[in-house]
Amino acid sequence: MLMMKKMWVMTAVAAAVMALSGCNDNSSQTATAAQAPAKTDVKAGAQAPAKAEKADAKAAQAPAKTDVKAGAQAPAKAEKADVKAAEAGKSADTQKAGLAGDDAVAYAVGQSLGSYIEKTNKQQEEFGLKLDPAKIIDGFSDGMNGKDKLQGVDKQKLLSDFDAKLKSKADEAEKKKNAEEIARGEKFLEENAKKEGVKTTESGLQYQVIEPAKDANAPKPDKDSVVKVFYKGSFIDGKVFDQNIGKEPIEFPLTSVIPGWSEGVSLMQKGSKYRFWIPSKLGYGDRPMGQIPANSVLVFEVELVDIKTAEQAKAEEEKKAEAEKKHAEEQKAAAEKSKADEENAKKAAAEKSKADEENAKKAEKPAADAKNDGVKPAEPETIKVEDDSGEVPANKKVQ
Repeated sequence: MLMMKKMWVMTAVAAAVMALSGCNDNSSQTATAAQAPAKTDVKAGAQAPAKAEKADAKAAQAPAKTDVKAGAQAPAKAEKADVKAAEAGKSADTQKAGLAGDDAVAYAVGQSLGSYIEKTNKQQEEFGLKLDPAKIIDGFSDGMNGKDKLQGVDKQKLLSDFDAKLKSKADEAEKKKNAEEIARGEKFLEENAKKEGVKTTESGLQYQVIEPAKDANAPKPDKDSVVKVFYKGSFIDGKVFDQNIGKEPIEFPLTSVIPGWSEGVSLMQKGSKYRFWIPSKLGYGDRPMGQIPANSVLVFEVELVDIKTAEQAKAEEEKKAEAEKKHAEEQKAAAEKSKADEENAKKAAAEKSKADEENAKKAEKPAADAKNDGVKPAEPETIKVEDDSGEVPANKKVQ
């Protein structure tokens, strides 16, 4: 909005491409944002059923192929026909407009450039500056036809001066907006201070006890403490911009937060719940911070869950880091052992397979040698046992 100089010196094609690519960039971002949840859903929710369905899929492959050929080709052809019809429609639209081919491209360049300039001109109107569209068209036409009504004039300086004027107007508007926001916040705090239960500190911080600590002797944090809290942050109109209620409590040192937070939480006892109204001078001041505008009065509801000294917090962090290191080492050792066990199992299986193969060959060799020598295997010897009659009972034959 403030870079008018660049707008005036860019070529018609560059401006058109920029205007058109801006639309494409927005579309790409929207598409990317929509894809992420879809990927997550597929990975998280669909894998287990998919594995269970593989057996059914194998049994149904033949019918599926038939269905694809019989039922899917017609829709595919229909889609191709629709695409061709759409392309023909686009061509018909350009022809209907009396434009085709390069003429349509040329018109698109001019129309995109005109839209860009018109939008910029409207933005300038917010600062009380408006350029005559007729003069813009006149200058564009002269430039396209090699004419120049400002021959000899330093147009670069002319545009630079206009850019400076526009920037000055924008700065004035920003200052006015900031002053209005400060006045709005001050008026709110002045009225809020009159409400029952609201107290104001010397710094201007306002607070209210929502729930006192159950233990009257519960400790309070000091400026160097590390605290664990639930919180909800909102503007004076009630719009919530951040919270962790219903989630896990957040832990941080009071030295790392805005002055209003540090002062306010230091007033609390462990287990209590307070509401704070933080003036902009104790918040982010004249700096916009994400979705928080500059000079905003901030409202926080805070529940103090736990308090630690800086030394305790440091010791816990070191202990946690040591535990994580030990866990990582154990995982590494387990992985190495698993790998070694797998390699040993493979080696033992290979050795057993080799030994079995050698034993099988040794067992086959005597039979093969006997066959090659023409030696028949020995018949089992029959021993006859006769009774007193000289006959051999059937049940006395021994082989």
